[in-house]
Amino acid sequence: MKELPQDNKAEALSGLLRRINQGIDPKLLRKEANQMISRVTPGDIASAEKRLVKDGYSARLASQLAAAFVLMGVLEGQTLNIKNQLPANHVLRMVLAEHEILRCFLSDLQEVAEALSAAETINSTSSAFMKLSHIVEHLNAMEEHIEREEDVIFPYLQEHGWTSLCRAAHSDHSYIKVAIDDLTRIVACFQPSKTAEFRIRLNSITKYLCPTMAEHLFQEDNILFPIALEVIKDADVWKRIKDICDDIGYCGVHT
Repeated sequence: MKELPQDNKAEALSGLLRRINQGIDPKLLRKEANQMISRVTPGDIASAEKRLVKDGYSARLASQLAAAFVLMGVLEGQTLNIKNQLPANHVLRMVLAEHEILRCFLSDLQEVAEALSAAETINSTSSAFMKLSHIVEHLNAMEEHIEREEDVIFPYLQEHGWTSLCRAAHSDHSYIKVAIDDLTRIVACFQPSKTAEFRIRLNSITKYLCPTMAEHLFQEDNILFPIALEVIKDADVWKRIKDICDDIGYCGVHT
């Protein structure tokens, strides 16, 4: 296939991103994304995003559409399971294991929020409320997880041009941390006399946090980290990353 000039590649890609946004059947777009992903560079993706923003798309939406394009292109015709491709001591195995733990806590959070919503009364010594407090402690331990990703792993991806995807992940982290802070606050400040308000806020936070975190973890597992493995080929670099991450600590180890 003849190579397109850079401006033409960015224009073709921005057109595909617009069609993704229009909700056209992904099955119809996936093969096109797969063909295009091998021909575009991170710079082309950034240029396509800028075109969308110039046309009135928000920067966040443009980044999400770019991530969706990468996901479509990477996953066409294959199922990613990078954990099975990694040696047992690889730092990404620990990160992926943390993701699985976090998914368990998200499931528990949804379950306990439903239980507290259905309970006739709520007090801080009930088993459901104590379980919620335990979940919140572990979600707060995400600070270490996020710190390792943003300060250690993401910079290497940015060096190879994947600034946009890292920026989108950083934005997700910001929203997730705000939601976890809100959840922590309502648990710490719980008063039986304000049970109705507590239920409303708990349900609101849970309905936002759980799907947002689940989607974010999926994007990292299937886009960011597979890309990291593709662009960071030096085993010594991964060793340096692991040494720094070991010093920071891992999610749940200290709780």
